[in-house]
Amino acid sequence: MTLTDQDPIPHADEIFIAQMAILRRNFPFALFGSLLTAGLVVIALWDVLSQRELLLWLGMNVLVLGLRIALLRTYQPQDLSALRRWSRRMLWSTGLAGIVWGLPYAYWLFQAPFEYQMFMIIGLLTLGTGAIYAYCIYMPLLLAFEIPYFFPPFLALGLDPDTLHHVLALAGMLYLLVTLAFALRMYRTQRDSLQMRFENRDLLARLAIEKEAAERSKESADRSNQAKSQFLAAASHDLRQPVHALSLYVGVLREQSLNAKSRQLVDHIERATAAMGRLFDGLLNISRLDAGVIRPRLRHCSLTALLDQLQLEYAPRAAAKSLLLRLHRGAVPAVYSDPVLLDRILRNLVDNAIRHTQSGGVLIACRRRDKFVQVEVWDTGVGIAAADQDKIFMEFHQVGNPERNQSKGLGLGLAIVRRTADLLGHRLILHSRPGRGSVFKLSVPVHSVAEGHAMTASVSKPEHAPGLPSGQTIFVIEDDEDNLHGIRLLLETWGYQVVAAASGNEIVQAAGNCPEVPALILTDFRLREHETGIAVIDRLHEEYADDSIPAILMTGDTDPQRLAEATARGWPLLHKPVDAAHLRQVIRETLVARAAQAPA
Repeated sequence: MTLTDQDPIPHADEIFIAQMAILRRNFPFALFGSLLTAGLVVIALWDVLSQRELLLWLGMNVLVLGLRIALLRTYQPQDLSALRRWSRRMLWSTGLAGIVWGLPYAYWLFQAPFEYQMFMIIGLLTLGTGAIYAYCIYMPLLLAFEIPYFFPPFLALGLDPDTLHHVLALAGMLYLLVTLAFALRMYRTQRDSLQMRFENRDLLARLAIEKEAAERSKESADRSNQAKSQFLAAASHDLRQPVHALSLYVGVLREQSLNAKSRQLVDHIERATAAMGRLFDGLLNISRLDAGVIRPRLRHCSLTALLDQLQLEYAPRAAAKSLLLRLHRGAVPAVYSDPVLLDRILRNLVDNAIRHTQSGGVLIACRRRDKFVQVEVWDTGVGIAAADQDKIFMEFHQVGNPERNQSKGLGLGLAIVRRTADLLGHRLILHSRPGRGSVFKLSVPVHSVAEGHAMTASVSKPEHAPGLPSGQTIFVIEDDEDNLHGIRLLLETWGYQVVAAASGNEIVQAAGNCPEVPALILTDFRLREHETGIAVIDRLHEEYADDSIPAILMTGDTDPQRLAEATARGWPLLHKPVDAAHLRQVIRETLVARAAQAPA
């Protein structure tokens, strides 16, 4: 509903004007994304569906796009009445765009083969998720697009007699509900942020004559940070849940007997899911840095261990591109930094160097500079023009990637590097020459107590565990129905016996009816009613009077306090969405370790 002059919200008109300004900036990207996706759909379905229908649909998209561009040009921010009329016109045109997508999609889902249906569903979810970031600043507009866009295809799937289509329809409706709930949180957070911005402006205007204004401003800032923290924690969990379920179902499909064409399509879906997971990680990391909820834990740490691990992990990737990854460090003193955040910076720099280098190599070097160690990452890549050297630290800005090829990254890595370096107070310098390569130099302070003493650390190599006999019992605790169903199917496909539950009480009750001691406990970290996976594991250990039963935690939460609590117990911690192959490897290694510790 459009805000009116009678709304009790302070600064209602100013908030509405700011919302429309943000929407105006977002519209060009949303329109371009919609047209690009429509073109890709036509190309993919050209040999499957009626070409005449596809061209007609593409023409309708172009017409609607032209209408929306024409309306976009009537934007008049100075006239509030005209701006309200503009918002209503954009609302109706956006709803029309949702109908142009939703109804033909529903019709084609009855005609396309199953593998192409999966492609259409992935495309549907991708564009629908992108619409959240473009339209969530104004909920009526988002609802006008999302409901006619999603509902007809999911209804079509539900009307199909095939059981798998019923499952997909149910999963789609759940996804729609989750995304709308997330969008509502985003909308409220942004609206509250705008309201606080205008309130703080008024407070600052009275700062010279009112001492209380400064205190109220601080309280507003604290409330804002607290709201951002709560939103980011919820966003991380809620966003990752449906993507994790999709990843599990892809894992189940991969285990089926498929023809070459279907298997190729599953590979494409898997890559799209992985890209979505990387995008969520990047966006949430950027948001957490901007919100100020990440607090560095500075201590002395070993650069030697970090650099050796980087070389060990990234050398195979460099070799796969026929590049040479070299490390030149000499005797490196201990430094004073947050080892986790420092590792994130260096990983992003090395990953960026390898990604943008086609020939030659990458060099990681350390140089002592008085009270600092300067870590340098050199590459022989395309180089960066002087005009672009500040822009590359902006979100989604990429040099030499106008087509937005995801194999070249998402454009978030260097933005995270810059923000993290600023948070730690580490100076970051870039020197680059187009066609010759680039070097990123990070200055890290030497730890005064440990100066001159290099720390050493051994790198543990994972053992390649042999195959395990099938039939072992795994207890699974997951409160999301889609995730629980998906992981159960996946584990049973791998030959395990599964006892599944949604809470601690349910799994303890199920344990009483199970004659076997579980070989492994696999649980989500955050369950309903504030219950944690750690508490459930402890209950099962007490139930069987055996603390040695291994456990694996899965989480979509990125709150540092929660993650530290989970890590302290020494159990493997997997971040959603979890790749099926990685999950299988972790389960296998955990069970092998358990078998090795068992008495002969």
